[in-house]
Amino acid sequence: MLSAVSYKGGIDNPSSTNSANDPRYMKWLVQELMAHFWVSMALLVPRALAVLTESIASSATVTTSTAAAPSCTSSLITSLCSYPEPGSNFAVAIDSRASCWDYCNAHPPCNFVIFSAGNPNTGTGTCWLYPGETFDATKGSSDCANPSLFAYSQPVCAGGSATTTAGACAATATPSAIASVCGYPVPSDCFNDCIASTGASSCLSQCAEADSCSYVVFNPENSSNSPYASGNCWIYPNGTFDAESVTTCSGDPEQFVYNNLCPKPSPSSSSISSSVMERSSDTGTAGTTPGSTTSAATGSNGTETAGNTAGSTISSENSAPAGLSLTNPLAVGMVILIWQAL
Repeated sequence: MLSAVSYKGGIDNPSSTNSANDPRYMKWLVQELMAHFWVSMALLVPRALAVLTESIASSATVTTSTAAAPSCTSSLITSLCSYPEPGSNFAVAIDSRASCWDYCNAHPPCNFVIFSAGNPNTGTGTCWLYPGETFDATKGSSDCANPSLFAYSQPVCAGGSATTTAGACAATATPSAIASVCGYPVPSDCFNDCIASTGASSCLSQCAEADSCSYVVFNPENSSNSPYASGNCWIYPNGTFDAESVTTCSGDPEQFVYNNLCPKPSPSSSSISSSVMERSSDTGTAGTTPGSTTSAATGSNGTETAGNTAGSTISSENSAPAGLSLTNPLAVGMVILIWQAL
């Protein structure tokens, strides 16, 4: 703190008698005060700006919560020496038995899985899937000293059954064909309605997501001729499946027909519903209660459900702050002083 004894007097420092009535003394005192003020400002402004930056950064936050991959368990049905191998589309190199269970869970329908042991030191092997089939013990043999095939029941996973391939609707995860045929004609607009697909489940999912889709025809284009592997998806926007349009199959069926189990509401019903909600929100009798907030997460079936769904949930808060709030009084004071100085 400044003391008047530092005022020496003289031409520039007048008399040694410190008096508030002496204008030269007062001028000197103001100069000393201002010098100390700017030194203090030089030390405090960086701190104030740091608090200001921290406050702005904290006002826009992003919170991400990603659930871990499903942890699956499965019961050993039996150990085998031989069992019919699945098609090449369903034999996958895998790093462990647990990974094989996870893979089965992620590719429904999978009622059982066989792990073919490979390297005993690393635990790696091959995962055999049999989509849509059930285990048949009569097809296998266990007459050997060292069985290398291990049949497991349908895995039970912490995250539940996977519907990652379902996309728009959970019902598309395990589609059931209404017909297996040959020679059904392509859609009239094949340019837009004929698309590549990873399987019947994906095909039906794309149908459910389309603005208009009545049914689909899945054409397998894989060595197993299976609807659970890659192929071509034909979407029919309207109408119904016409059984009279098929031809006689010379061998196994080449096309699988599925109805759309998750059709979107018609535009007319959607507009009516939205208008009702608008009128309800005007009166405050429907929708959210004034002053309340509702948190919703979009699940794999395309609907909004409160709380978490199986799998991963991501919540984000990245909106601009309504106003700047500084909880540190020092920062507030420094900002005011800087503004006045400018």
